[in-house]
Parts: sequence; structure tokens; C-alpha cells
Amino acid sequence: MAITWTIEDREEIRELYARYCVTLDNGRYDEWIACFTEDGWFENPRFGRHAGPDGLKKLAAQYKESLGGARVLHMVTNLMLDLNGSDGVGICYLLYYHYKDGRVQRSTVGYYTDKLRKTGAGWRFASRQMTILGHN
Repeated sequence: MAITWTIEDREEIRELYARYCVTLDNGRYDEWIACFTEDGWFENPRFGRHAGPDGLKKLAAQYKESLGGARVLHMVTNLMLDLNGSDGVGICYLLYYHYKDGRVQRSTVGYYTDKLRKTGAGWRFASRQMTILGHN
């Protein structure tokens, strides 16, 4: 089977995963939304499924409200990719930390299952589904 991706593709995708976490954790929601394709969607058990820029903006507002002034930190590990040309599938583990009133706690563990697409602007999430295995 011929390789249809480059090392640069893989590195750009790793950067996408990091950018997703950093922009979300720092309240840069427009940059977070830009991690998705125009028709991209995100789904998690708490907030449901939201698609496209308008749906993701609604989700970002709900998420921000749910924080109640807390800071958060998303950490993704054990990234595995299966790329085929301009499409791909990714999976990674999620550790989610919550910080408020001087107290840090691990809030959630789970994983993301992703469909990736290479666009004119680079690699983006076409879909991202969060599975939660446990939380405090």
C-alpha cells in the first residue's frame, strides 16, 4: 500500500490537537471553532451535538457559562492516526483538569474519536466525538 501522507501532515495534525486544547482552555473560542471544517461537528455527553460555526458558537457559550469562573486544562495523549490522502481518523485519550478557588482536581477522563480532513487552510476536524469514562 502506498503512503498518501507526509510527515508534515502528521505534525500539522499534532499541532491541530494542541491548538484545540490551548484555545479552548484560554477562552479563544473563535480560534477553537477554526479547528473544525465548515460542516464540522462536535458531540459530548454533557452538551450534545453541535454542527457548523453557528452550532459551535452556541456550544462555546454554553461551555463558558458552565465553567462558573473556573480555569480548565485539557490534556490529550496517546494520539493514533490513520491517514489516507486528505482524510483521516484519529483517536486520543483525554485528561481534563478543573481549577477554582486554589484547588486543582482531575475532573474527567475519556477519549476523543475524530474524523479529519485536509482543507485549503490545513488539517481540520470534520467531526469530534468525546466519550467520558469517568468524572468527579
